[in-house]
Order: sequence, then structure tokens, then C-alpha cells
Amino acid sequence: MEDHLSTVAGMSISDPAPAPPAEAPPAEAPPAQATPVVAEAPMAPPVDAEAPMGGMDDVEPSIPDVILNGKTFKSLADGQYDAIVLSTGLKECVLAGLLSVRGLRVLQIDRNAYYGGQCSSVNLKELFEKHNKPFDPKTTEGTFGRSRDYCVDAVPKLLMANGKLVKMLLQTGVTRYIDFNGISGSYVFNTGKIYKLPVTASEAITSSLVSLFQKNALRKFADYIKNYVGPRRITDTLTKVEFKDAVTAYYKLHNVEKISDVDGLLTQFDAKRELLVGALEQKYGLPVLPECVDVIFGAGSLCIRIEGVPLKKVTQGGPVSTVVTVTGFIPNSEGKPGPAEGKVCVGDIISAVNGEAVLGLSDKELQQKIVNSPRPLTITFVKPAFDTSKLKYDLSKMTMRELYQKFGLDESTQNFLGHAMALQTDDSYLDKIAEPTVLACQLYGRSVGRYGQDSPYLYPMYGLSSLPEGFSRLSAIYGGTVMLRTEVDEILRDASGTAVGVRVGDQAASAKFIIGDSSYFPTDMSVKVGQVARCIRILRSPIKNTVGDSAQIILPAKHLSNKKNDCYVSEIGPSLRVSPNGKLIGIASTTVETSNPKAELAQALALMPDYAEEFFTVSDVFAPTSDGVATKCFVVSSLDAESHFESASLDIMRIYKSIMGKALDLDEKLVEDPNQ
Repeated sequence: MEDHLSTVAGMSISDPAPAPPAEAPPAEAPPAQATPVVAEAPMAPPVDAEAPMGGMDDVEPSIPDVILNGKTFKSLADGQYDAIVLSTGLKECVLAGLLSVRGLRVLQIDRNAYYGGQCSSVNLKELFEKHNKPFDPKTTEGTFGRSRDYCVDAVPKLLMANGKLVKMLLQTGVTRYIDFNGISGSYVFNTGKIYKLPVTASEAITSSLVSLFQKNALRKFADYIKNYVGPRRITDTLTKVEFKDAVTAYYKLHNVEKISDVDGLLTQFDAKRELLVGALEQKYGLPVLPECVDVIFGAGSLCIRIEGVPLKKVTQGGPVSTVVTVTGFIPNSEGKPGPAEGKVCVGDIISAVNGEAVLGLSDKELQQKIVNSPRPLTITFVKPAFDTSKLKYDLSKMTMRELYQKFGLDESTQNFLGHAMALQTDDSYLDKIAEPTVLACQLYGRSVGRYGQDSPYLYPMYGLSSLPEGFSRLSAIYGGTVMLRTEVDEILRDASGTAVGVRVGDQAASAKFIIGDSSYFPTDMSVKVGQVARCIRILRSPIKNTVGDSAQIILPAKHLSNKKNDCYVSEIGPSLRVSPNGKLIGIASTTVETSNPKAELAQALALMPDYAEEFFTVSDVFAPTSDGVATKCFVVSSLDAESHFESASLDIMRIYKSIMGKALDLDEKLVEDPNQ
């Protein structure tokens, strides 16, 4: 997938015309009919509830009243929407953007006068006022610098360069509106010291973080992580109808006489689609959900070697017993790679020529068809079905503790791998299945240096507020409306308890479902699940033993006094346009476990002794009490203490799946880049 992060800082920003939606929404949510609020602008300005009305020349045609639960209300904005999103927090804005691109009409409302919600970034004056500290422009700015030179995040979080949120930015094109830079280094706190995490194999071997006797074991484990390939799990990215169509088509190809069994199989494996897919692929030998690549060939040699091979089947399969696969590549007459090289791999199967299925043909029959076909011709290649027998370990059945033992990794090495690389928050992961932690380590490795940075982390210039603003801009391009400084008085529900809209004074808007921060919903729709302690410090000098003016430090609980959860320290500075020269922002956070939250941050704060001012807060963390499907109220979980957005991204994907009936496919390009 091509992306806009080819350079870390100073990405090009453009305002393209919107592309058509990549996919229609479900039947129950018809495509949007409205055009963007300001058709000529790349982003419509938010509606200000306190703005004065225009003159007679500005009056638009009246919008019909809204009737909800037998009562008549004046129309709020356009009155009728598919989705109403309450708050402009990051999760809410990402969902608003994703749904708008899918063609849904979205109204976004926020009681605040600014974007961001929990992810807002404030200037120095706002920071002081938010924490009830006196701010005198002359004396305070004389000490700390200009207020407007600060962009301090209320909730510090970083982006994994190859993580889920970055993929959402790329697939929607929101990167056009945001500049990024890399975090200079990633560190771990171990036995009272800060160690730089190794980012290359040679660093891992020479790092003092790893004992001499562990270096070889770590090298073998790192090689295993790098080369691990698990099953391609995409079954949840299909709706029930789409999945049924795929299985039905598979039976038509392999066992048409048993096609009447499909409905029963789908009912039996409704929550276990991967098991059904695995069983079918093991029986018939071909992928149920093929990963296809079309390659166009001109005149002359294809520049590939092909060979007919029998399908490997555990039991008797269907009529396709032989397939033609790619066995190698041949340079063209100029010694250059052919059109297929780099697009397909050895072992890929030829499934169609110019759209005509060729599965089951011998290699000679296929060669004859290619020779007799006019050029240019299109050949479709598919990846073979995943062969679990090639896996060294079955990570779906082995715990992470058992995997560590297989490689002979000691407790100290396990600790930095699990907490500083896999970013696990406590040691409970050790006795859970290993694959999620292995994939998390793999994510760390693939994020390091992806865009030139010497860490796995990226950060938006000018603070995290630019992220929700970018997704709100995307929503506006596709017809979304944003209303700031608007307090929602009531979520309207029908007799069955299902949400039908919202009321603001004597105005209302209808919607098929409502998404939002827990503070906008009745108290019985969310539950307090904990607290997060955060301390912001304005630093005079960088944290010792770190490089540059930005860093991420993980403090595993094992190396802290009386803690079960990790602590995190983020340092950001002038290179990220969040503070003036000579000042940096340090933020420590952790999950609260005692009645003295600040004491739990003592060892984290000790890493930042040279500070001019600090601001301490304790925030409640809320989670929804249900998935929202029955009530059509989808409550967004509060942001946690973790240093990155991976868990936040999972919450976005949870709500998206509940609404759309299928998981978000992060590899799908939703908005095409007009520059490509």
C-alpha cells in the first residue's frame, strides 16, 4: 500500500476532490444525499451554536421539523442523519471519518469550543487555567516563553509507525492534512537505569541490556519473530452475507452436490469462521478467501517459470486436483525483471487468464491458452492456502511463557521484550496464548525506522489535536457536519430503549445510531473501570541518558516499587513544535492502584528532576456496559495510561464492526490519492 509518510517531517498536504465511497454501507443505512456543508472548501467550518444569525439574504430554504417519539421538534442542523457522534475526541472523529467515507450522513456535536476531547492540545495559558493555576501574561510568559508556542497534550500518546492508527490515516488519506516527525529514541527503565532499546540486530548483541549468556538466545528469538508468518485472518472483514457468498462460491467450485450444507455450516461456525475456513482449505487445498493480484503482460515472454503441481489435501478433495504455480522468475531480453516480479511470489497459483478461470488445467494446457490469447493479457495470481504444518510452533495453543522457555530467555530478557517491545502493561500476558505478543513484537520491529526515525514511534507536529481535526476534515469533505459549543440535553430513545436521535433545547436530529464519549450518555450505559494518574512537567533540560529532544521510556512494573502496572514517560520538545526553544514537555502516566496516585509516579518523576512547573491530574476511566447493538448507543471507552494508540485503535475497530456488521480491513484503501 502506497503512503504519504515517505518522509517523516513536512509531508505534502493537499486538498483533493473527494473520491467516491469505496463501498456502500449496509442496507439499513442508505448512502448520504447531502453535499459537503461548504462545497468549495476542503473542510466545512463547524456550526457555532452561539454565532449570530445572518441577514435575510443568507436565509436557506427551511428544513422540515423532526418528529421523534410522537413529538415535533425544530430541526437540529439538517435534521436527519445516519449517525450522530457526540464529542470530537480522537476515537469519535476517526469513526466519523470512516463512516462518512462509507457514505453515511454524520452529525458531530461537541460541548467544547475546540476539537480533540481527551486528545486536545492546549497552549500555556489554557494549561495553567485548566489546572487552576494563576496565569499572568507578563511574568508567566517571561519565565516559560510565549503561550502560543506550547501545544501540550492532555493525554500523552504516540503512534506506532506501522500500527493500526497509522494504517487508518493512510487508508483514508488523512495524512495529507498532518505533518509528522519521529520520536528520537525508545528506552526502558531497568534496575534503576535508563537503557536504549536496540533497534538493529547488532545493537541487540552489543547492548548492555542483555547479558552475555542471553545474546545468542535473543538473536534466535529475534530471527523467529522477524520471519514468523501466521494465517491471514480476514474472515471478520466480511458481513454475514459476504461470507456466505464466499463459502457458496467455494462449494460451487469444489463440491456443488453439497451446496445445500452451506447454511447449516454457517450457523454452526457463526462465531468460529476461521475454523470453518481452515477445515475447507485443508480438505480442498485452495484458499476460501483468495488474495488476488492481477498482472498485465504485453508481447513476448512472461518472464516467469510455471509448473503444474498436485494440491496437498488431508482428505479427498474436489475436482481441482492440480494447479499451476510460479516456480521462478526470468529476466527479460534487457536483463531486467519481468512485470510479475515484485508483485507475486514463488508458489503463487495462476487462477485466471483474462478473467477466465484456469484452475485445474495442466501446465501445458495453460501455456497453450496463454500462447493463443491476444496481448496484452491479464493473469490473476492467488496466494496458496496457509499451511499450518510449516509453523515451527502453534502459537494459538502455546502460552508466551512456554515460548520464552523454548528459546531459553531469562526473566530479565522476557521483561524488556514483553513490556518495552510488545508493550504489555502487566505480566498477565505470560499465561495467555503467544501469538498476540509475538505479533506485537513484530509490530515494534517493523515500526522502527519505517519513516527514518530511530524508534518505532511517530508524533504529529503541533500536538495530538491535529489527529481528530484531520478526521473531522475528512468527514466534512464527505458531507459531515460539526457543531461545537453545543450541549446535548437528551438522547432520545423509543419505547424499546433504542436510540432515535438527540435533543438540544427545542431542536432535535434523528439518527439510526449514536456514538460518543460516556459523559454524553445515561450513567447506566458505562461503568468506571479505573483511574489514570498523569503528571505534566515543563522541563528545563532533556532527560538524562536520552538523545535529542523527544523520547519514550517504559518503566516495567517489575522494576518499580509496589506496582502491578507499568509507568510511562513521554518527552517531547521544540522539534515537534510543542514548546519553545529551551523548554521541553515531560509527561508521566500510570494506572492508579492505591489511594496515593502521585506516589505511584515517584520513580517516573525522578527521571525528570529539572523542571520549572508541574501539573498533576487523576482521570476516571469508563468502559461501556454493552456492545450497543441493542440500544444503538455505542459508548467509546476512555483513553488508558498506555503510551501508544494501539488499544484505542482496537476500540475504534470494535465499534466499527458493531455498526457495519464486519471488521475494518486496515489494508483496504478507502480514499484514493489523487497524486498517484
